[in-house]
Amino acid sequence: MSYTERIIVVAVAATAISMFTFMGNSSLNAAKAESPVENPLLSEWTGPHGGVPPFDKVKIADFKPALEAAMETNLREIDAIANQTAPPTFDNTILALETTGQALARVNVIYGVWGGNMNNDEFSKVETEMDPKLAAHYDKITQNEKLFKRIDTVYQNEQKKKSVRGEKFRLTWLYYTNFVRAGAKLGSEQKQRMSEINQTLAGLFTKFNQNLLGDETQVFMTLDSEADLAGLPDGQKDAAASAASSKNLAGKWVIRNTRSSIDPFLTYSTRRDLREKAWKMFVNRGDNGDARDNNGIIPEILKLRAERAKLLGFKTHAHWRLENAMAKNPENAMKLMEGVWPAAIARVKEEVADMQKLADKEGTKIKIEPWDYRLYMEKVRKERYDLDQNEVSKYLQLDKIRDAMFWMAGEIFNFTFTPISGVAVFHPDVTVYEVKDKTTDKHVG
Repeated sequence: MSYTERIIVVAVAATAISMFTFMGNSSLNAAKAESPVENPLLSEWTGPHGGVPPFDKVKIADFKPALEAAMETNLREIDAIANQTAPPTFDNTILALETTGQALARVNVIYGVWGGNMNNDEFSKVETEMDPKLAAHYDKITQNEKLFKRIDTVYQNEQKKKSVRGEKFRLTWLYYTNFVRAGAKLGSEQKQRMSEINQTLAGLFTKFNQNLLGDETQVFMTLDSEADLAGLPDGQKDAAASAASSKNLAGKWVIRNTRSSIDPFLTYSTRRDLREKAWKMFVNRGDNGDARDNNGIIPEILKLRAERAKLLGFKTHAHWRLENAMAKNPENAMKLMEGVWPAAIARVKEEVADMQKLADKEGTKIKIEPWDYRLYMEKVRKERYDLDQNEVSKYLQLDKIRDAMFWMAGEIFNFTFTPISGVAVFHPDVTVYEVKDKTTDKHVG
């Protein structure tokens, strides 16, 4: 999951978060004034480069009061727009909405970083409590009848300007469409049920992700001897030893239950028994019949998604989800998938057949299974093209890939990237860069 996606795991994220998480300072001071205790999450960002996040001052205990204060501020901003006596215009309604939620956005930036990169049992408790509250918060905004009436008026007026379909119309259309898709046109009882569904889904999504995270962090495969390392390159051995050291398993090696650890192991390990064990460990995350099992959560999510779709007038959740996407409906999406499916399946069969031939040639007397794919794919590549992945890897070091990304961004967006120090980060491995415009040398971010 990416950083932006992880800012808030709520059912209405697709329709609400794009409208209400904006960067800025105006509402931060209001939220800060409400707080009886100094909270770094509610403080205006200070320091160089226009201000930086106070990662070095944040405690997990700060998140709940900061989120609650920022949500209160956000609702006051919304009410100020909704309760205006002046007729609705683009400036006093749509443009005004663009400046709301800035305090909440600041808190959400760090909340998202902690959820995606610093998650632990203490933070999980905050997520469990606050994610449903965040879902309810966004429902209060999208279900604000006075606010939607103003948005609707501006939208209808903009629609009449058929010759002008520029940025103003696009932004107005986004607000109107997102509110409607979140249930702004529903009756009061339907809105109440919609909010109940969204809050329940938010809790279920959080629990689902926490179960996956739990299996990724608490389940791992221990290698006890040099024989268990057969086929692994030195870099992977070192990584496995470091992982074992972090778990106080001296003299052993650990394969973590993450894709970045599992995929290389499946590619190089010549221990088929351990490859099978590693593969099953990874694909069975959240599916082990224990306290972190997700099988009971999935049907609940599907049932609530179906109910929400019907409340909104859609045949299925897929119809609701794709209505404002390129595919427009599930039928178009399935048509595309079914169009490429036969060719994809045929190609997979060819690749597996190539792997099986090589395995037969080696005299291993095995049938290629999923835990054999990566190893034999690499062997086929080596035999057919004399291409060794290890030889390619040395050209794909992190610093080289990063330099290539910066060069590309420089060519496309005219940016320069300069490493800077003295800025608080959430983890020692994080490097901060200042971004400037090549031509003007103006600070961008």
